[in-house]
Amino acid sequence: MLRGLISATSASTEVLAAADNRLFVTLLSRPIIGEYREILTDDELTLKFPSLTQERVETAIARLRFHGVYVRRVTERFDYPRDPRDAKFIELAIAGRASHLVTHDADLLDLPHGRDDAAKRFRQRLPNLKVMKPTEFIAIGATRRE
Repeated sequence: MLRGLISATSASTEVLAAADNRLFVTLLSRPIIGEYREILTDDELTLKFPSLTQERVETAIARLRFHGVYVRRVTERFDYPRDPRDAKFIELAIAGRASHLVTHDADLLDLPHGRDDAAKRFRQRLPNLKVMKPTEFIAIGATRRE
């Protein structure tokens, strides 16, 4: 989400615009929104990117909530020792029966091909989930109306 807010020409910006146009459904949960707020309002980050104001962050989150599906109770648990903070994304994907996970996070991008226990459990729990970068998501046409 960060890249979508700080760059007018990034693939992440295209993904956010497609979400606004309801070309796909975004899944959200309280922990995900909390992480977005925490990261996007970090003092160091807002100093580096002055256009990243509290108002702009809250507007972006509100738009995602308006167009997306808010999953109130994510009861699934996924043990992800490599990066425990990323477990919430996997748990939401399970709870919401996601088809895609769009991210720049290297640990998440490695899950479909990784050899560790977490990657194997990931493939067992989510055999059809496609984990990809925003550029790949755009390239497959996932953000275009057919």
